[in-house]
Amino acid sequence: MNKLKKFITALFILFLFTGCRTGILLERPQNDLHEIEHALLEGKWDAVMTYSEELLVREPENAIVHFLLSVAYYMKGEYELQEKQYPWVLKDQQSMDAIVVWCENLVQRFPQNYYARFLLGSAYPIKDEAEKAIENYKKAIEINPNLADAYVGLGTIYLDDEQVDEAIKYFKRAIEINPAYIAAYLNLGATYEYNDQLDEAIVSYEKTIEINPRIVRVYVSLGDLYLQKGDRDKAIKAYEKIIELEPNSELGIYAKDAIEKAQADSDKDTADTKEQRKP
Repeated sequence: MNKLKKFITALFILFLFTGCRTGILLERPQNDLHEIEHALLEGKWDAVMTYSEELLVREPENAIVHFLLSVAYYMKGEYELQEKQYPWVLKDQQSMDAIVVWCENLVQRFPQNYYARFLLGSAYPIKDEAEKAIENYKKAIEINPNLADAYVGLGTIYLDDEQVDEAIKYFKRAIEINPAYIAAYLNLGATYEYNDQLDEAIVSYEKTIEINPRIVRVYVSLGDLYLQKGDRDKAIKAYEKIIELEPNSELGIYAKDAIEKAQADSDKDTADTKEQRKP
């Protein structure tokens, strides 16, 4: 698993959280989405999840509802569940267009609602509308300067444009507002890793698992970073945590292979050292 792949994997937690625009209008009555919309505008994410899951029983391929559910999962820190919505949101151009139209219409009706602005900012990137995403994230912040999620959204947009300093600034601002914000630490760690600031990346990733010790991908990054720094013991400990959490997953298999290689390298170094000490 190379550095770029790990970086993209970590950042993707937020990146779908950036998508919507012109296209197909809804084929269902607006009332079907009314309860979800009402809960979303008030930031009642548990209710958004409940109503979205209920509607998907009737309309399992409704991309708009999958998008709104992904947002709710993200806001509740349910990142694994969030990722399961991606295939529905990104399945075709028509779906992405419909999502953006719905988000734009929501902002037209509620232009001063910061969650509506945040949702639209989170939708534009899947259509490569970075400037519009920035505009709506910043508008959300104007309305609510303490909306940490919008700062993380801005960070991902700037990082995608390789403006690393700007990205770090916004991720740090989100953490100032919410010191327990996992996505901010995760994306900050990924940014530092991308920028070869390994010590800073480790600190961010360690803080992530301090808050939630069950995010498996973080242990992958930690293990690999510790190996780069020559600390095999800490690397193996991180890989062992992956195996504990997901022994049979792709990451679990990766961790087992990484441990075997680290131990083999350690044995080789020991043998080389003994050879060098011979008279």
